[in-house]
Amino acid sequence: MANVLESAAVLVGILTPLVAVPLTFITFYLRSLRDNQKVWHGEFLRRAEMTERATAELRRRVRDFERDYTTKEEWLRESVLARRALERLNEERVRIDAAVRALFADGPAGAHGAGGGDQVSAHAQSGPGRAADFEEDN
Repeated sequence: MANVLESAAVLVGILTPLVAVPLTFITFYLRSLRDNQKVWHGEFLRRAEMTERATAELRRRVRDFERDYTTKEEWLRESVLARRALERLNEERVRIDAAVRALFADGPAGAHGAGGGDQVSAHAQSGPGRAADFEEDN
């Protein structure tokens, strides 16, 4: 039994340098690969970020150029679309105003104080965005 342990110890003593040296080189090689990959990845991210910034700047400049050189027909089309959007918004405001008036008109008389519903109606009728005023201006 002692001979087997002695033989195993001698064998391990002989094989240790034969295994340790290549493993050390492999470890250093893999570490250098990892460091190199980190550097390349950082460089790639920096370049991708620069490309994104340049693309955003190019888009902004093209948009400004198009805005400066749009035709009269395009401006008219856009203004008609904006007017329609304003009309829809005004219709929605009138609908909400009517719902608020109905809410205050249906509520108990003393719940909002004396004349609370009348104040809302008076303010809604004299407000700057009435539908009749909008249609008269157009």
